[in-house]
Amino acid sequence: MLNFLKKIFISASKTNMEKEIYEQPEIISKLIKKYINKDKSINIDIPENIKNVALIACGSSYHCASIIACYLRDKVHCSAQAYYASEFSLVEDADIDNQTLYIFISQSGETSDTNKSLDIVRIKTDKTLAVTNTKNSTLYDNTKYKVLIYAGAEKSIASTKAMSAQLFCLFLICAKIMQQKELPVSNLIEELYKIPETIKNSFEHIEAIKNFSNKLIGYDNAAVLASGMFYPLAKEGALKIKETSYINTTAYPTGEFLHGHIAILNKKCAVISIVNNFNVDFTVKVLERIRDNYNSDSLVISAFKLNLKNQKSAICLDTYNDIDFMFSSLTLLQILAYITAKGLYRDVDKPYGLTKVVK
Repeated sequence: MLNFLKKIFISASKTNMEKEIYEQPEIISKLIKKYINKDKSINIDIPENIKNVALIACGSSYHCASIIACYLRDKVHCSAQAYYASEFSLVEDADIDNQTLYIFISQSGETSDTNKSLDIVRIKTDKTLAVTNTKNSTLYDNTKYKVLIYAGAEKSIASTKAMSAQLFCLFLICAKIMQQKELPVSNLIEELYKIPETIKNSFEHIEAIKNFSNKLIGYDNAAVLASGMFYPLAKEGALKIKETSYINTTAYPTGEFLHGHIAILNKKCAVISIVNNFNVDFTVKVLERIRDNYNSDSLVISAFKLNLKNQKSAICLDTYNDIDFMFSSLTLLQILAYITAKGLYRDVDKPYGLTKVVK
């Protein structure tokens, strides 16, 4: 069945972006074997007695950082904050301390803003960790602790497999912190084991994505809504759509969307909503308000079946928990961006005006 769906999705002239989307389950499986030992301990070195975590990155890597900062605060009870590297590097006399683990995330390891931020931090502390795809890169060489994501060369400008590999490795770091703190971690590790299969299962919804994409290509504007740690995922989905198709796409927290932002629907604007197990009743009310008051095509990606009347585009993912739903939704957003860009005859591997460092 999966091979059949691949044939539907992948055109005769294969692009790097689509090939890299399909490599993700295999890459995650390799990371499981590399970093999770048979006794379920995590094979990653980090400093002891960490009280805080600062995650510093750009672009898709920043969205990974934001997701993990939310998870650390909510599930690990660890103070955590994500920073845009371009902003962090501008701070004069930054407050750097030895109780914080500073995690720098970059696919290439050569992102200039991220490396500038590292230079600021390592003057005052050696509690620096690189999450990168590139061994012996500047970032890799100048941090004390290192986690390679083993995604292989990512040739498409839009990050797909590197994004998911970074995110997975950051969840592994969360598990490592939990083990150090002697917190229950077995459930998280079991969730991580299931991710390759849940990503594969998400491919079964390609036809539904195609159907909505046929509508999305008629829009100049789109909004992506989500709550909690899924809001950074919405930002990643918006980034993927805008950088590949050039549709003006913006992410909003679902509740915040009602505070003035919903006015954008008075002009032609598509809506994509990601619905997990958080604040479901309120989210449904928001979606019903959009349906009843605005003439917008919408796509709902949910972790369970929702009672939404007249919702033509809805995908219910068969996932086990929020982490599996995170990776499944991420994959569907990548596929949506890819199919929409192809429908608009964009060069998905080399969007106009964008460049990428691949070392």
